[in-house]
Amino acid sequence: MTPDEFTLVLSDPALRRVFAAVALGSATSSEILAAAGLDTPVAAKAIGQLTRNGLLVPEGRSRLVLSEGVLGAVAETAARRRDEEAAAEQPDARLRGFVRDRVLVALPEEADHEARRGVLRHVGEATFTPGEEYGERAVTERLEPWCESGVLDAVSLRRALVDAGVLRRGSGLYGLTAASSSASCDVEPSTPSHSRS
Repeated sequence: MTPDEFTLVLSDPALRRVFAAVALGSATSSEILAAAGLDTPVAAKAIGQLTRNGLLVPEGRSRLVLSEGVLGAVAETAARRRDEEAAAEQPDARLRGFVRDRVLVALPEEADHEARRGVLRHVGEATFTPGEEYGERAVTERLEPWCESGVLDAVSLRRALVDAGVLRRGSGLYGLTAASSSASCDVEPSTPSHSRS
């Protein structure tokens, strides 16, 4: 059974109610009937369909349980499909889950310094030209498209880039650091300085 087939099966309200009843521990016909709140003919038909689809399997005499094998296979297929879609959307595995279509959708925790710096390095290199200097306003404006998801605002992203050593700041101007540069560059103060853009 594929994830799409599973979703289609459970789009039927009666099948969904019987499935939920069994998932919550009902096992006999009478328990399933009571928990699902369905008329006997409707519940019996739903039990039959779920059994034919392989989602319910007998356990002992007159007891039904969810099929761990079928559910596990559906989950594995869904996870594989998600991974394939993520790989197609973001070929660089280091950026997967963090950058989508030049938008920052998440940022690694500060404790994961290497991953965080890698994502910020990508943002910096995709946004700024090596050797050029930018005023504070220009940096903020260039970073705004990366912030459409709301994970960070452009000012916070600018500060994160400085803190990670991706951007250097001096005399109110910013520039991209070399890729091998350590994160020991100037740390931007909390209050923005007034500089040219």
